[in-house]
Amino acid sequence: MDNNLGFLVTPAPLSRTLSDQVVKQLRQAILGGQLKPGQRIVENEIAQAMTLSRGPVRDALKLLENERLVVRYPHRGAFVAWLTLRDAEEIYSLREALEVVALHNAIKYATDEQVGELSHVINQMTVRQQEEYTQTEATDLDLEFHHTLCRISGHGRALAAWTALRDQVRLLLLTHRILHPMDFRENAVEWHRHLVDAVLQRDGQAAEVVLREHLAASFEATSTAIREGKLEPPSEQ
Repeated sequence: MDNNLGFLVTPAPLSRTLSDQVVKQLRQAILGGQLKPGQRIVENEIAQAMTLSRGPVRDALKLLENERLVVRYPHRGAFVAWLTLRDAEEIYSLREALEVVALHNAIKYATDEQVGELSHVINQMTVRQQEEYTQTEATDLDLEFHHTLCRISGHGRALAAWTALRDQVRLLLLTHRILHPMDFRENAVEWHRHLVDAVLQRDGQAAEVVLREHLAASFEATSTAIREGKLEPPSEQ
C-alpha cells in the first residue's frame, strides 16, 4: 500500500466512537478515489497515520466490509473492493427496481414544488458544465438527483434501501468516469431534464421509459469500463 496517507487526520474526541470516525474517513477516501479499487489497506499504517491503536481501525474495516466497500481475505488482509460485472448487474437491477417504485410514488404524491427540487439539481449540473469539475463532483450531482427523487416520493422504505445502496452505486459510477470523464457532461442534463418533464406532466409511462433508458445507458457504460480491465482486482500474492 502507498504510505502517502496524508488525507487521514487524527479523530477529535467527539461523541462518535473512534471506529465510526475511521469509517467516515476511509469511506471518503475510497469513494473519492484516494484509495483505489484493489488497493491493500494495512491496519498498522492507517493506525499510525491517524495516531490510533489498531482496534478502531480493525472495527472500521469490518463495518466497511459490511457496506461492501472493503473485502478481506484470510492471511492476506483487507483491500478496497473491486466491483465485478456480476456486482454491477446486481447493483443496477436493485437500483432500477427501487427507483421505478420511487418514481411512480413521486408522480402520485409529490407536489410540483417538490419536483422543482429535481430541477434545482439539474440547474446545478448545467452551471457546472460551464466549469471544470471533478468526476467526484459530477457523480455527487448525479446521485443527488436520484436521492432527491427517492426522497420526494414519500416512500420511506425505498429511500432507506436506496440510501444503503448509494455508496456501491457511487463506486461503480466513479469506476466508469475515471476512464470516460466527458460522458457525464454530455449526457446527464438531457436525461434528467426529460425525466423531470415527464414527472411534472404526471406521465408515469413516459417517465418510466426515460428512467429505464437512463439507467440502462449508465449500466452499459459502467460495465464497459469494467470489461476494459484497466483497473485491476486485488492481487493473489
